[in-house]
Amino acid sequence: MLDAQISDEQRLRELEAEVQRLSKDLEAKTREAMVANQRVTLLEAALEMVPVGVVLADKTGHIFYGNKMVEQMVKHPVLHSPDVDAYREWKAYHPDGSRVEGHEYPLGRALLGEEEPELLVDYERGDGSRFWMKIIGHQTRDSLGELSGAAVACIDVDDETKLFEQHQLLIKELNHRVKNAFAVMKSIVSQSLRGQNIPEGLRSTIDKRLHAYAQAHSQLVGTAWQSASIQQIAGDVLDPIGDNRISMSGPEVQLPSEQALSLSMALYELATNATKYGALSTPHGHVSLTWAKTVDPTGQHRVQMSWREQNGPAANEPTRKGFGSFIIDRAIAAQTEGSVTLDYNDTGFAWTLDMPADQGAD
Repeated sequence: MLDAQISDEQRLRELEAEVQRLSKDLEAKTREAMVANQRVTLLEAALEMVPVGVVLADKTGHIFYGNKMVEQMVKHPVLHSPDVDAYREWKAYHPDGSRVEGHEYPLGRALLGEEEPELLVDYERGDGSRFWMKIIGHQTRDSLGELSGAAVACIDVDDETKLFEQHQLLIKELNHRVKNAFAVMKSIVSQSLRGQNIPEGLRSTIDKRLHAYAQAHSQLVGTAWQSASIQQIAGDVLDPIGDNRISMSGPEVQLPSEQALSLSMALYELATNATKYGALSTPHGHVSLTWAKTVDPTGQHRVQMSWREQNGPAANEPTRKGFGSFIIDRAIAAQTEGSVTLDYNDTGFAWTLDMPADQGAD
């Protein structure tokens, strides 16, 4: 009887200890829940204060949150899409006018493994109006590093995009007008030379020089008169002339507009001279055009370019220097703030240009 009483008291003490342990666990979990709720509240408050739209989804793709800013931007309530395919209910269009599918949205792409997806869309608001919006996605992960969901920031870029479109239209119109100006210039030159005692070769040379300048202009228009690559400049000028006998090699280098125009004219004159008197005037002659980035002792970035003719006739320094000589020497040196070296020798003509590199263009 006494043993039974002791056993009951022991079980009672064990139960009381278990109750106390469970009570402490409950209190701890309650505190953790309160802290978690506070964090969620603070996070939501922070998300409501940011100047961009924010949308969150769990790892299944279900959208469970969107801040007020995104609702103000799209002019309709946040759509709590159940999965990635359902994102199509957000009405957005690509720049080409095609509808954005669910899996194309950065939110879905982030969930599928893409780390920093971006997309520019023409979004249809709830009132039927449209605006340009940039969407940037980001994966979210738990404490173990496992994918837990994704978030996107939605930015109103309507003014910037429309300004860019207007800028492109103005550049296109400028290009059209300048091309017309070149055509008029060529016509005036042709008419002025007509009836004069001018060699036909000179007429052709002037016409081709104007064409080379127009080609360089067209390249610059593509970058809003900011820069053009050496590779593109050289290819446009030399490919029609070189007949696959001019090799070109060098790194990607962007030249500012003034350097680009000067180089275009210089390369045209070099190729023309090689065709008439140099390596390209013989069946087996060829030209090597190379360029490289360098840094001088003062730390300034520079570009060095070399034109070397081989397997052609010996090069003799001309006794009379005309317009072409001026272009490949003093003109390009002045316009690029560089230096030019001309080498006339038995193995062929060589030309070297050393000019400062524009770090902003590169």
